Amino acid sequence: PSRCVNPQCINRTRFSLDVDDSSFVDFQKIRIQETQAELPRGSVPRTFDVIVRGEMVESVQPGDRCSLTGTLIVIPDIAQLSTPGLRAETGGGNRGRASEREAGLTGLKALGVRDLNYKLAFLCCHIESNNTKFGGKDFSHENVDSLTLWKSMSDHEHSVLKSMSEDKRIAENLVDTLFPNIYGNDEVKLGVLLMLFGGVPKMSKDEGTTLRGDINVCLVGDPSTAKSQILKTVEEFCPRAIYTSGKASSAAGLTAAVVKDEDSFEFVIEAGALMLADNGVCCIDEFDKMDPKDQVAIHEAMEQQTISITKAGVKATLNARASILAAANPVGGRYDRSRPLKHNVQLSAPIMSRFDLFFVVDYAIARKIIENHRGISNRSHRETKYSIEDVQKYITFAKCFKPQISKEAADALVSEYKRLRLSDSSNAATSSWRITVRQLESLIRLSEALALEQPDIALDDDFDSEILHVNEDKENESESMEVDDTSIKRSKVDQSSMKITFEKYKHLADMLVLHMRSDEEAMSEEDYEGVRQDSLIEWYLEMIEGELETEEDLLTQRTICHRVIRRLVTEDHVLIEMDSDDKNPLLCVHPNYVVTDQ
Repeated sequence: PSRCVNPQCINRTRFSLDVDDSSFVDFQKIRIQETQAELPRGSVPRTFDVIVRGEMVESVQPGDRCSLTGTLIVIPDIAQLSTPGLRAETGGGNRGRASEREAGLTGLKALGVRDLNYKLAFLCCHIESNNTKFGGKDFSHENVDSLTLWKSMSDHEHSVLKSMSEDKRIAENLVDTLFPNIYGNDEVKLGVLLMLFGGVPKMSKDEGTTLRGDINVCLVGDPSTAKSQILKTVEEFCPRAIYTSGKASSAAGLTAAVVKDEDSFEFVIEAGALMLADNGVCCIDEFDKMDPKDQVAIHEAMEQQTISITKAGVKATLNARASILAAANPVGGRYDRSRPLKHNVQLSAPIMSRFDLFFVVDYAIARKIIENHRGISNRSHRETKYSIEDVQKYITFAKCFKPQISKEAADALVSEYKRLRLSDSSNAATSSWRITVRQLESLIRLSEALALEQPDIALDDDFDSEILHVNEDKENESESMEVDDTSIKRSKVDQSSMKITFEKYKHLADMLVLHMRSDEEAMSEEDYEGVRQDSLIEWYLEMIEGELETEEDLLTQRTICHRVIRRLVTEDHVLIEMDSDDKNPLLCVHPNYVVTDQ
């Protein structure tokens, strides 16, 4: 208080803090900055100090987009007092007078009114994240599993995710939704989509070593080939994405900088682009024009996904778990197809080995650019099947799963890695870049991302942890078996018995094809329309009737046959659907398919 409440007391200065009767709360000062969408034209983003207390401390992280509720207040501008200015001087005119000797320091009036300066601040009482997707809460995939996320969604979101998981052309529809105005470059757009899904990060239990799951992609192409447009699209789509230019950014701006705090006068860490994009995507344009010393600074962030700082007495290791989407121009401004990739880009070998995917963007977008200038694209805008919000929810929900690599997939990855190493050693001069163990890890991450993009998950109305499975079918299991009780259905069919070898799959596929070919030959071309899926399954069960002993065997073989048929239609394109009946389509054999082993 400024003075004692007792009218008989004239005490104004001799007060002490009573610690026992005081209550203490946590305190944090946050600095917010204007978003690019709200920034006035030609203006620099403005910042503002926000004060939070109690349970709201540490509720937000650098890079979050939030809405704040509170009160505008004024606080003393302590930093203003530390600015260089006039100092207090001792009285030197009349040293003999006792009264002036007792006064001590004088000249405080020379400080002027600097001690009365105040600045605006915002006392926050509520923070709400703008990145919420499910149930009005923000979350990280490390703390939320798929079952909890599924229960927090509404019935409409359940139906949307279920229909998307059963979509046979999910990859094409997702790409069309993300990049509706970019013509061609389908492989590039698919690679960027896999980057958004990402792989599965892993950590060893004993040593604590981490293996990154984020995918790094680099786009290489001549100027005006929509590279920057792809980066801008990803920045607008991802709830946590940072766009920066490699030429205009320094190493400290990309990683982190150490600055002096204006209030405490201590050195603190200011987050850079990679830290702000933690658990998101960092888009770096003009990547090839970065200084080599700045490229070296992000080596650790691209592989270990951490940033180590030792400056001005500050030693810290910070997380930078972000995927990097970079765009670079070839040497000389034009891509030389007669030379390998490593001679067309001005990147070092360690940087190139840290990218999982390299794409060379071509001139296929020339026609689309002309249409945009003529205004044709505005009149012929194609409709996308899903909205941006649906794709965001689908990716967020898919990243909750952790697909496992089967033995067959592991053998295929090892054989492909051996082939890459062999071709690299035999054609070292013409290879794109040196094949290292990082390329094997890249193959694993891309395989996991592809499994997340096309999930083989049964999303029933009574979704629970027991029916969450990732296997090789592409359809909802409940649609393939004519049993009313779903609980009996799941208990009867053992998921481990659904796995078959490739020889068994090839034998079953040839049986079905030969049967359909024989029916087609028995009838004329005008009369033959095809075979219904259920009829084909019933014929197969009759052929193996002697091998079926229990009802469980019957359900297992029915499910296997159904999944083989769906794979022949959607993956191998051996069978063709003649109508749009999803439950029992009319099937016929592709005329160009030839049975190799009869």
